[in-house]
Amino acid sequence: MKTRKRRIKQYTDKRFAYFSDVTELVLDEHHAQISKWGIQTHSMFEWLAYTTEELGELAKAISEQEYRGGSKEDVIKEAIQVATLSLKIAEMMRESHNENS
Repeated sequence: MKTRKRRIKQYTDKRFAYFSDVTELVLDEHHAQISKWGIQTHSMFEWLAYTTEELGELAKAISEQEYRGGSKEDVIKEAIQVATLSLKIAEMMRESHNENS
């Protein structure tokens, strides 16, 4: 008996063709986080932990979408949350670097 290999869809880098749309989603997520949690102050390890937790949720959403018919909207939502936290870390490090220069 032959077993069928499931072909996993491939995605090509869009070279930020949707950058303005995505950054608008990131800003919306940023405002939602501020509304929910307020302005937060944490160590870099704590920020990393939050980002890693969101990355795990993104991995789950991708797995659900690929293998169980999960929604692309969930993948986008989780990717935006990861992007938002990652950009916050970059912004804090940039500010810290500029202060030390």
